[in-house]
This record gives sequence, C-alpha cells and structure tokens, in this order.
Amino acid sequence: MTIENTRLLVAEEAARLLFEEGYRDYLVAKQKATQNLGVSTDKSNQPSNMDVYHAILSRRELLGTEEDEQQLQAIRQVALEAMEFLQRFKPVLVGGALDGSAGKYSPAVLHLFPSTPEEVIFFLEDNNIPFQTHERKTRIHGRQMMIPFLRFFVDDFEVELVLFEEGSRFAPQSVITGRAMERCGLEGVRALLKQNARA
Repeated sequence: MTIENTRLLVAEEAARLLFEEGYRDYLVAKQKATQNLGVSTDKSNQPSNMDVYHAILSRRELLGTEEDEQQLQAIRQVALEAMEFLQRFKPVLVGGALDGSAGKYSPAVLHLFPSTPEEVIFFLEDNNIPFQTHERKTRIHGRQMMIPFLRFFVDDFEVELVLFEEGSRFAPQSVITGRAMERCGLEGVRALLKQNARA
C-alpha cells in the first residue's frame, strides 16, 4: 500500500471517529485511526487536519442521512438560542456547527467577549444554569495561551462558551487551516438556519 493510500485510509477512519464516535481532538482521532487500522505510526502515514476535515465533509455528503442533517440543524438552533440568551456578551458561532462538519456528539461552540470571565459565570448562576469550568490551549496571533471556557447542556445538546477578553480583535488559529477561525454573529446564524430551512 502506498503512503498516499495509507494517509487516505487514516483520514477516513479519523473522520469516522470524529463524526460518529464523538472524538473532539484531530490528533487523538488520527492516532486512534492509525491504531484501528494497524498501520505504522510513522509521521509519513499521518494525514493533515485539512485532509481529515475534507474526509468528514465527504462522509457527510456521501453517507449522511436525513437524521445527520436534522442533527446539524438542531445544534445550530441550540446555538442560536444560546446566542440570543447571551447577547450582552457579543457571542459568535465557530466550529463544526458553523462549517457543517458537526457530528452526532459535537457541541455548539460560541466565543464570548465579557469584561471578565466572572461576568458570564455570575450570569449563568443567576439564571440557575449548571455548568462546568475548563481551560484550553489556544493559539492567537502567533501566541499560545490558556483560555477559559464553560460547558453546559440544553436538553441533550452540549454548549461550550469560550471566554475571550472584551474587545479582543484576533480570532484563534484554526487547528484545521492554521489561519484565523471563521466566526459568525447572531444575524448570520439566523440567516444560515433560514437558508437551510428553504433547502
């Protein structure tokens, strides 16, 4: 088997793990895919994150079901409702719910811009919304930093609130493209839902 074919197989298996099994991290999914396929962990066998992302979109297009599409729309609807609820913090949608790569267990990921992280924490507490606090390593404008995020559930849907400084101008670097992440505001998400409702 050629290296190119091996990379393709690893990308497709990693895409399956991310889309169907609830894996969140591209690197972990690629490592597990390599293990599942019994191929060498040599770096030359590893597809890029972009390869895996394209494999997810191809999988959705070729093997996606009506249920998958409904799931994506449901995640976007939850994101919209959360954005309306959190409007004071200037929320924007990012990730799989925006670009269409969200799988069965994908969260709705929102970037918020409060004056302090505590402002969002107190807001959720005042509204009796249980949540968990976490941190994640993020690269912004070439610098790696730890960013706080909150996690809560709306019915069976997970919502992640990533908390940036108020007035922060730079979007984090995408693990897929290496460029600044695409973001979408409230009106854009409303338009996205309307557009898909007409399709």
